[in-house]
Amino acid sequence: MTELSTETKTVALDQGVDLNQPVLDINGNPIERMKEEIDAGAHPVMRIGDICVNALMATPEDDKADGIQKLKRFNLARKIKGSSEDEDYPTLRLNSKNKKMIEELVEKVYPTLTYARLYEALEGNTEEEEGAD
Repeated sequence: MTELSTETKTVALDQGVDLNQPVLDINGNPIERMKEEIDAGAHPVMRIGDICVNALMATPEDDKADGIQKLKRFNLARKIKGSSEDEDYPTLRLNSKNKKMIEELVEKVYPTLTYARLYEALEGNTEEEEGAD
């Protein structure tokens, strides 16, 4: 008689994106803000939420977004920002359309390291898909 496997699978539930996590440099250290920014009231460390909001509110040079698309960006930035009284970002579940919108804008307005760290935060890794060129 063959034994039946009693192996179980664990499925990770999407707990959302922690937008307060720091943006890390290439060595894994948090990127600190300049003294002037901190003195002006900014959080001492650049966070994933900062990158998202800044990219959504930016206007890339080749931007062809219409008013509807700009309103979508604004509303998503406002959702990410959360309460104006709280300096912490909420943990959000972002759908694939919102993730794609943020990733495309970050790709246009930020350098490679920032894009990679944002992608890692939203998608869980920075590995290319197998077979991708």
